[in-house]
Amino acid sequence: TVDRIMADALSSVKWPAGGQYVGDWRAGERLAQSGRGMTWTDKSLDPKDNGGNCYNCHQIDNKEISYGTIGPSLYNYGKLRGVTDPASPDSRPMVEYTWGKLWNARAYNACSHMPRVGHMGILNEAQIRHVMALLLDPASPVNQ
Repeated sequence: TVDRIMADALSSVKWPAGGQYVGDWRAGERLAQSGRGMTWTDKSLDPKDNGGNCYNCHQIDNKEISYGTIGPSLYNYGKLRGVTDPASPDSRPMVEYTWGKLWNARAYNACSHMPRVGHMGILNEAQIRHVMALLLDPASPVNQ
């Protein structure tokens, strides 16, 4: 069933070491805007060389003139969800949801077309932290 698929996907989420969910939004922005990695023309298959390719499906900030529309806009992602400090206990549910969604999108939507960036090794844990910062840090251009 769908509930079982999502439960299995959620149980596969590798939560961040030491509970550190958020990295540097500047590095996250570079990752989100990079489509490099895992194509037949890329010489390296090492996740540290991959980009997140987020722009291909999502609007990331309101200054962009070209972006994908398959996924929802990520503009004001943290702001709209009330995240004023990603380290705050009040923000914890949204921070954990966002990590889980990035790690394995099927944990929250069994039919999601979003790449399971952690589960499939597209991005490593440090890279996911940086994308988390892009989405949740109030100083990030996403939340301006």
